[in-house]
Amino acid sequence: MRKQLTVGSLIAGRSPVQRPVYTPVHTNLPESGKQADNRVFAKPSKQNRPIPTAKARHKQVQIKQNSRTFTIGQAPCQTLLQAAQTQGQSLSYKCQQGYCGKCSVLVVSGNDLLTAPTRQEHEKLDKKLAAGYRLACQSAFRSTISE
Repeated sequence: MRKQLTVGSLIAGRSPVQRPVYTPVHTNLPESGKQADNRVFAKPSKQNRPIPTAKARHKQVQIKQNSRTFTIGQAPCQTLLQAAQTQGQSLSYKCQQGYCGKCSVLVVSGNDLLTAPTRQEHEKLDKKLAAGYRLACQSAFRSTISE
């Protein structure tokens, strides 16, 4: 059986296309009184769905900006700012180049999901960088996350 490839399955960190698993259900035909040779398939119920593991639930970054807390889900190869905008979070920003510092955020948790600080972050944040501050426009999610 060949595995179906899609554009999304070729991107690092993305899982291949998953199709629902159907459970065969044997039925009796009321007209003939015999057991049917044809199988009827039932859609999977909520009880059969896999429960997300603790690791899957914790692939998010929690940040603070201007006394507001945001939770941003993992988005490989995107900056915190891009991921926040995609996920409907309203972070404050201006230049998106790392010069103004308006997008400065405190990373509360999930720092291990982000790349190392950029030159712009070192120049703009200096000592705040050691305290956990990052520039949302420069801090990017790593392309691959080790389990």
